[in-house]
Amino acid sequence: MNQAQRNIAGWMALAGLLVIMGVRLTIPEPIGDGVWSGTVAFLHTGSSTVGNLTGPAEVIGLGILSLLICGAALLAAESISPCRWVQLGMITGVLAAAAAAIFTAANRFAALVGVFDLGMALLSGWTAGILCHTPRRRRLVIAVLVGLLCAVTLKGIYQRYVEIPQTIHYFQKHQQQWLRQSGMQDNSTQVKLFISRLKSAEVSGFGILSDGFAETLCPLLLLGLALAVAGLLSKPGVTTLVSTPGKKIRGNAPVAGKQPQAGDLNLPDHLVLGAVLLLISLAGIVVVVFTGSKGGAASFVICLAVLAWASWKQRWLAGHKPLAVAAVLGLAICGTLGLVTYGVIHHGLPTKDLLYRWDYWTGAMRMIQRHPMTGVGLNNFGYHYTQFKPPSAPEDVKDPHNMFIRIAAEAGVPAAIGFAALVLWGFLSTLWKKSELSDGETPREIPAAALILLALVWWAGRLAVDHPGFGAKGVATYQLALSALYAGAAVGGMLLANRLLRVIHPQYQVIVANAAVLGAAGMVLYDQINMALATGPAAMLFWMILGTFAGQSAGRQRLEQNSPAPPGSTRRAANIILGGALCISALILAAVVWVPTVRGTFPWDASTYRHTYKHAIAKHDWPQALQAADAVLARDTRSQGWLQRKISVEMQMGINPRQTVLTLLAINRTDARVRLPYAQTSRAGLTVTQRIAQLKLALQLNSALAKNEVERLSPREVAKIHAEIKKLTAEISVR
Repeated sequence: MNQAQRNIAGWMALAGLLVIMGVRLTIPEPIGDGVWSGTVAFLHTGSSTVGNLTGPAEVIGLGILSLLICGAALLAAESISPCRWVQLGMITGVLAAAAAAIFTAANRFAALVGVFDLGMALLSGWTAGILCHTPRRRRLVIAVLVGLLCAVTLKGIYQRYVEIPQTIHYFQKHQQQWLRQSGMQDNSTQVKLFISRLKSAEVSGFGILSDGFAETLCPLLLLGLALAVAGLLSKPGVTTLVSTPGKKIRGNAPVAGKQPQAGDLNLPDHLVLGAVLLLISLAGIVVVVFTGSKGGAASFVICLAVLAWASWKQRWLAGHKPLAVAAVLGLAICGTLGLVTYGVIHHGLPTKDLLYRWDYWTGAMRMIQRHPMTGVGLNNFGYHYTQFKPPSAPEDVKDPHNMFIRIAAEAGVPAAIGFAALVLWGFLSTLWKKSELSDGETPREIPAAALILLALVWWAGRLAVDHPGFGAKGVATYQLALSALYAGAAVGGMLLANRLLRVIHPQYQVIVANAAVLGAAGMVLYDQINMALATGPAAMLFWMILGTFAGQSAGRQRLEQNSPAPPGSTRRAANIILGGALCISALILAAVVWVPTVRGTFPWDASTYRHTYKHAIAKHDWPQALQAADAVLARDTRSQGWLQRKISVEMQMGINPRQTVLTLLAINRTDARVRLPYAQTSRAGLTVTQRIAQLKLALQLNSALAKNEVERLSPREVAKIHAEIKKLTAEISVR
């Protein structure tokens, strides 16, 4: 493979990563507890179960594609710096620890999917780092990020003014039908929380959580604002770069302008382009407000203030990098120690939301103490949290709302240390070295046709993965029209950014590049108290930004220095061997894991048995339903939902469910409501003594909750429990 072929392969690999990132961020998440997921299907069919949303097969498939692209990038690379090899070794160690935790996980399949998701994020960031060794490739990433900003902003506005009002209207009209399909009671806590979120009208974009949407918008908005302002402030006569024979002009050096010629962009065009992007960014800020995420809005405001100050003090920061690095580390350490110290002294944090977080973290620490080396398996935190959480914690959560704590709890402390080191490395290297968007020569635009083609592949891939409206009449056309609208916004944003990057003044280039990195820092800041950035759609965005704009810090490649390695060199051979191994591994994983998952035959996947259970229940075939529930529990051993389903079937069949009930109560040691249905009836198989003990425990757990908690038992329920205890105690006395 010659130099030109390797260059083409590098561009294709980078485009592939950007397509995967775009697809991952714009396909709907599973319905789960989400309010707006499945909106279109619900509107057209009255069913919230129609459609094929993001599932294990999609995540595994995208993860395998990322691994394949990583291998192809290695094959295309001339030579990779030693620092990059160290990073790859650290990533391998983190993934190996996460993979080892699969075999001790309660749900091995969920843990396996988590490894693919984590690997997709980490390897994509590393691959972006070795691919984006030229300013032009970094400009492609910026163009795609601006296109993504346009698409998700349009989605947020459409959701706020069209989807949300329609969903609320149809939910009110078809509420009983939805409850029957969901299998929930009208007065259950889950339904109350669902209706509460519905009325709040929080915008969640393509995902299920408004907080995650706000987190994703942070780097996109900072980048959009920085680029828009750079376009507005660029002056005529210095908006383009010229090359000096025999000498390259650095991006932050004074630049002489060339005389305007036919076809050149003049000042009014600068203003138009900058003003349009500024309006789009302001609309994005409005969407952040629509999410209702206070933490997301606060993170964005903090990062915006830091960006403004850093832009003002750009020269001072350039001469005081060690001081800046020390200040950032000192603030991070002092903030963390202050938060922990306050929590230890006061047994909680000041606000109600932060108090919930403290409960998550303290429960997670008990989990880490029990499983320090291997963790409980990725995506398995929720299976264990009810065993370790404080009795005063009202919520059951699937993650601890902190990415570092989550990795420690689910993959082990060694993996968390490696993960934190990778994050720290990325940010420190960005502070230490600037990422330039110009190599000193006249910047060339990326061909518009190439950007349009990339957007078409992105949205075609999104439609192929999403399968909009599968089985729902009219939904496919509706989704296709919306996707065309969002794709058009993405294309417009990419073309706009591409042109602006061609004409902005060199002094703003570093600011534009660092704006995205600062937005990624905002994601990490928000992630300490809200989301868990280790996996999920936003994780790949985070690592792609960090890998792209911290790329120079790990040492320049030979390609950047225009000094190719000698043919047959050891470094080139290492690239070929490892790249080929990764490509072969991706193909093997596709055959062994992805294909069986798509076909529903992967042995750890319980989806086939879930479908069997659903059909058996519909036919009142209780023996088959019990057999299917047992098959699911064999693969999902700590699922409280499936234990409860099994208990219901056993009661229906007249089988004593005592052992299943005891298993459920051993897993959930802290929730009063979970034990009441089985302690208040003799059909659950518990002895009278066991029932009394569980009723008393329910009262103790309930008294530990704050009086204004939704999960707290009502006075009427408490009185009923006391009466039941009195009645059961009398039965024992009679005996």
